[in-house]
Amino acid sequence: MVNIRICPNCKKPKLKSATNVSGWLGADFFECTNCGYTGRFYIEVDSEDYKMDQEED
Repeated sequence: MVNIRICPNCKKPKLKSATNVSGWLGADFFECTNCGYTGRFYIEVDSEDYKMDQEED
């Protein structure tokens, strides 16, 4: 079971780390390569659930 991080803006799994420093030194920021969203929040779902949801659309 693998979890996928999904962009809260466009609902695509296109998030990447937006900072070089993470952990206790700085907050984790993510950037969406699809819509340009930058922020701390993301949606995390199971990879199988994400596949099933995409097939329904």
